[in-house]
Amino acid sequence: MAEPSKIMSMNYDNSSSLVFINTLEAQEGLQKEFKISKLDNPNRIYFDIENSVLIGEKQQLVFDKSNIKEIRLSQFTTNPDVVRCVITFEEGFDTNKVKILYLNGNIIVRCAVPQITNDYFNIMYDDNPQNLAYSSIAVNSQAIKKIPIDINTGEKSSANVIADIEKAFENSTLNNSDGKSYESTISIDLSSALKLRTKYYINGIHIKNNGFLVNGLGQISTTKMFKLEDPKRAVIDLPNTFVDKNLRNKEIKLCSDGSCKDTVKIGQFEYNKARVVVTSDNAEKYIPVFAADAQSLFFINSDKLKHTDLVSNVANINKAFVRKIDSKTNELILSFTGPVVHSILRQDENLAIYLFNVRSYNEQDLIKTFNNTYYKPFTLSLLPQIGVRGTLKLNKTDIVKIEQSIDGKAIKITIQQGIPDRQEEKVITKKSATKGKVVIDPGHGGSDYGAIREGINEKDITLDVSQRVASILKSKGYKVAMTRDNDTFVSLEDRVNFSENETPEIFVSIHVNSAVATDPRGIETHYYHDYSNDLAKTVHSHLIKEIDTKDRGLFKSKFYVINHTTVPAILVEMGFISNDEERAELISDKRKQKTAKAIAEGIIDYCKSQSK
Repeated sequence: MAEPSKIMSMNYDNSSSLVFINTLEAQEGLQKEFKISKLDNPNRIYFDIENSVLIGEKQQLVFDKSNIKEIRLSQFTTNPDVVRCVITFEEGFDTNKVKILYLNGNIIVRCAVPQITNDYFNIMYDDNPQNLAYSSIAVNSQAIKKIPIDINTGEKSSANVIADIEKAFENSTLNNSDGKSYESTISIDLSSALKLRTKYYINGIHIKNNGFLVNGLGQISTTKMFKLEDPKRAVIDLPNTFVDKNLRNKEIKLCSDGSCKDTVKIGQFEYNKARVVVTSDNAEKYIPVFAADAQSLFFINSDKLKHTDLVSNVANINKAFVRKIDSKTNELILSFTGPVVHSILRQDENLAIYLFNVRSYNEQDLIKTFNNTYYKPFTLSLLPQIGVRGTLKLNKTDIVKIEQSIDGKAIKITIQQGIPDRQEEKVITKKSATKGKVVIDPGHGGSDYGAIREGINEKDITLDVSQRVASILKSKGYKVAMTRDNDTFVSLEDRVNFSENETPEIFVSIHVNSAVATDPRGIETHYYHDYSNDLAKTVHSHLIKEIDTKDRGLFKSKFYVINHTTVPAILVEMGFISNDEERAELISDKRKQKTAKAIAEGIIDYCKSQSK
């Protein structure tokens, strides 16, 4: 007797009047044509799925505001194995409109002509994800006890957060079939208390290419990734997602050869929210990568990232479109010549989008498009062996939503501006500073190239100049510590922690500026806390006196490294790599030495003024 196919789940799209019946086909395959039988009193149709078994209990959806009154899916017979679907309609509904289609293992029942609204784009990332509800459906099946979970997505570890994560793996918020007849892969239980609609079903995890791939069916979406300590973990939630019971709670090693101790676990955190937790000494380096078809999510340590491991097809940026929706909301659509593989990294004050298979873009077209719009500060940089990175500075309270077109050839970025954080500066407990000691912070490094133009990397310039600054200061008797002294990646948090442990008198971060436009040039000096203002003024005045370029002034900016340090701290932007002339100067020994001399003399003058 032929092995039966498995009927996995039933979902209903009330916007398009489509019923989706997901299956796992047996080797012999599933029937491709179905006979619709019509019945009266009540007005209903039914069809049979031959040589198939229903995984789990019978499923029933009851509607109170629809042409459809009820959908039932049940095991009709077991010898032979037949699953029957019965759909009951309002009296007078023309059942001749009903069509049944077979598509890639899915049986699709079309009850009416679909009314497409905004289905061209699907949400990939949302700061404020909504749980999708069947507003007109009452559900009838096994009871489910929902476990209340107080979700805390702060970046600092707390007992509550840790307990919540453990709860996701120790408890199942969904009951599952015992699979007496056939081994269950998934069963979905529903109750009158269940109002959430699952859009994505995770059915596989695969270790590959220095990372791991989360596979599934449906439309994947994520929220902001956050980090926890003791042990170090990277955590990301997938809203509207259901996890196969066979994958839940299992700790999977990412390095079978023992070269690392990194592990991953997936839990059913809430009714239809999955939580992915990576435990690693390098947890902060893990990033999520969306497949072009939005069916899978790849996680990888960014130090090991190469676009050749991710994609084989190339897609260039074709066009960009900007639209102002209202006074607070702006939309940017990037159009590509082919499906794009990308990653979304949302931080409190920054949004970064990595386009891994994009190799080129027309910079002049983008400048014209972004000019005089909210997205004018949006910058694009080419990253060797990775692709293109787009970045935009944000306020912590801004709300970001990113969508991808169904064909994978467009990304829509919608940002609703929040209320700026106007609170007075936090009261910070300062450690006793070591007089005459300076921490120099060369921007970027390792897999983080910073801004790039014509094969020239920001990370190389910042390291060269920083080493020159350190050499001058040491020759004058100052103690110097550097957050990095070679081409390695150092996270923003690690840079701050390094400085706090060194307890220096001051902290100076050195960077190179960049813009989409090629005209901007000049020097900027940034500070955040008021006690850093004098240091910023002193160093900036030396830079402007020493170097013949535009004085772009001082800025009070909430960069992470100058916001979280407890000593006077500044960030120097020593010129624009995006300006052809200034880039040529920035890579010359003459400009590097002048910049280093000016920064060092500014530091020395400031330290002397504080000792008086």
